[in-house]
Amino acid sequence: MSQEKPRRPQQEPIKYGDVFNVSGELSSQPVAPRDAATMQSAEDKTLGQTRKDGPASLMTSAAQKNEDAGFIGHNTATNIARDEGVTVSETYDSGKRVLEKLVEDTNGAKGTEKNK
Repeated sequence: MSQEKPRRPQQEPIKYGDVFNVSGELSSQPVAPRDAATMQSAEDKTLGQTRKDGPASLMTSAAQKNEDAGFIGHNTATNIARDEGVTVSETYDSGKRVLEKLVEDTNGAKGTEKNK
């Protein structure tokens, strides 16, 4: 039998700034299910799959927790992902694969994640 500690109720939604190194309006927006789906689609197109340790997986987990706690609905999307979208690119630096994920809002604030 598991000796897991009881979890405290989630007091506020998980925001982009809690999960990623982002700034501007994006950092204070809750991670939403449709945003996670958009990132998953971008990862699938670029990489042929969604990485288990990648941003789409992190976003899906955060969005599910936000939805389960009642902070957002299942079809919620932020205006940033809905209007601006996300970009996933794959490049090579000194023989190492570099993945960059970018979400940009209309004020020019950017959130990027690089994995080598």
